[in-house]
Amino acid sequence: MAKNTSNNRIPVKWVRDKAKAAYDKKDECWICGGKVDLELHHVYSITILLEEWADRKGYDISTDDGILAVRDEFIEEHHQELYNDVYTLCNPHHVKLHGIYGKKPPQHTAKKQVVWIEKQRARKLDGYQETKTGNMSLFSQFT
Repeated sequence: MAKNTSNNRIPVKWVRDKAKAAYDKKDECWICGGKVDLELHHVYSITILLEEWADRKGYDISTDDGILAVRDEFIEEHHQELYNDVYTLCNPHHVKLHGIYGKKPPQHTAKKQVVWIEKQRARKLDGYQETKTGNMSLFSQFT
């Protein structure tokens, strides 16, 4: 049972708190170079990874004690997703990305998110100025 249905803390917050010390958040947005309101974006949803992992292992993370007992194991097994498959984004770009892929983007969209992020960066580097009425096209597959 991976869902936290009690009034306890959300399990993923315990994981993020422990992992946060090792995050390599950059001092500017990967896309635009902005230096304010920076956030770390995981291309693989940590919440989904944690819930699927706990279900697969048969771990009960519905209580604080339950998640605390297994969080180090989860962090060790998901080092790549926690620390390497991440981008520092300014809040506007982070919000825009989640507007396209959802609050908890499905895991199969990770490569598409990377392509979107890199495409936006290339546009900014090339001097592209987005308009409010402009329609962004996305790559349909990772190249």
